[in-house]
Amino acid sequence: MIRFLEYQVTPGENLPQGLPPQSLAILSPIWRGPTLHLKYPDGEVHTIVGWGGPGAGSPCGVQVFWTRHEPRGPAVCLAIGGDGGLRNLGAAGGAEMAQGLAFLALAESMIPREVLGVIGPKPEPELLLLI
Repeated sequence: MIRFLEYQVTPGENLPQGLPPQSLAILSPIWRGPTLHLKYPDGEVHTIVGWGGPGAGSPCGVQVFWTRHEPRGPAVCLAIGGDGGLRNLGAAGGAEMAQGLAFLALAESMIPREVLGVIGPKPEPELLLLI
């Protein structure tokens, strides 16, 4: 039986448009951490933090797990934050250059080893048996 996580981003300073409520299928264990460090092929490392709370908000945890949009669609590695979404602090790690995001889908090659150790490999698609 597949579990679901309800997620939405309220409009605010970090993400003015917000994100309406989403019901996300959880296909793996969930990795949780205060920050997510993504190393790009050119060697640049970006720091991702969750964002939430009243007013301008503040940093909160990040969650990463495998999900899929369609029941038999491909699995996607998704990073989510708090009710303010995520912030990409960029390579410099400074809040003044931060980019607000509702969520972040990660290419398999971008998933950090410590995250992959928790969420495991990409789940296989569900097979539809016709009889």
